[in-house]
Amino acid sequence: MAIRFIAVLKRKLNSAFYVALRLVNYYPYYTYLQGRGQKINLTPEYELEFTEQERVFLKTCAASYNYFESDYALGHRQKELSLYKLKDVTYLSNTGVIKMGDKLIVESGLSVDRLTRSKAFRDFTVMLPHSYKSGIYTTIQHSHWADNNISLWFIDSLPRAYILAKTVKEPVTLLMWKGAAAYQKQTLEYLLKDHRHITIKYISKHHRIKITNFYLPSFITASFSGYMPPDVSAWLREGVWNSFNIIRTNPKHRIYVSRSKARFRRVVNEQELIPVLEKYGFKIIWSEDYSYKDQLQLFYDAEAIVSPHGAGLTNLLFAENSKVVELHPAKIIKGRYMLLCKGIGFEYTPIIGSPGDDIEDFVVPVAELENWLQSTFPFKL
Repeated sequence: MAIRFIAVLKRKLNSAFYVALRLVNYYPYYTYLQGRGQKINLTPEYELEFTEQERVFLKTCAASYNYFESDYALGHRQKELSLYKLKDVTYLSNTGVIKMGDKLIVESGLSVDRLTRSKAFRDFTVMLPHSYKSGIYTTIQHSHWADNNISLWFIDSLPRAYILAKTVKEPVTLLMWKGAAAYQKQTLEYLLKDHRHITIKYISKHHRIKITNFYLPSFITASFSGYMPPDVSAWLREGVWNSFNIIRTNPKHRIYVSRSKARFRRVVNEQELIPVLEKYGFKIIWSEDYSYKDQLQLFYDAEAIVSPHGAGLTNLLFAENSKVVELHPAKIIKGRYMLLCKGIGFEYTPIIGSPGDDIEDFVVPVAELENWLQSTFPFKL
């Protein structure tokens, strides 16, 4: 009770603090590119087609968010992939966001929602001034969410390197946080290894850099979406498989990814699920027990994957071909990995459990999971 009171008090003090900052105009305002600079389009935009079952699920996801900007049941338009050639920007190395004049550029932060919740908008990080007057610079970095989050790295950040690889011909320096995780550096360097004109420069998070010539690659995915055009996901998948020397001849297996060691969104009745899954040959794994290379190999070899919603499901992107069941608490249902599966052609089934408690721990309907197992694998192992 005392802990909850302290948490509520902290939130209220935080809120009052930021209101005071707004009154003294501390926050920078934001704007859109609106035709500034030269825009190079790599691919046109297009509309995705959904089955009725997919639309129903996406509508359910949006309703759990009070129909925020995630209602893809109304239509999901894959935006054009573009590169913006800009003049005279200020690059904020703690987020990857840029400013033009005194305003933050929304397109550099993915969306207004992401931008206004980022450290570029409301943070006191000490930023040391620098200036790059010669040369051309770029970035794929995406706010502080991508510090060490595989979902935001592989879905939001790294795919932007595809645009650089396909459009940039002249020498360019890519700015990247020097404290990036080893798997981030490894995958970025591997994917760009054949593009010698793109040099990666690792810098600290405390730079506010005035840059004369800056290339801004668009984001490939949209907010709340993991969908990537097949050409992009194929490029990314092959690059990551090769960079980690994934073995492609192992026998296939089936895995259940447990979150019982996580701090939240755990399956309360997991001990009822496990015997059912094991009857159908599923191996129970905890991602925390494996190196990242071994996680990728596990997913590559999986012909079926069952898991509660969580960032670890980003590794679906690196399965060769798999059937996927994602378990959701009913209170907040997210379509990110359904849309990821849509882009790579995997069969996806959501199972929605109880609403979940304050930390999203929830109960999964065992009978519904068993029905899926029986229909998908008629013969038990």
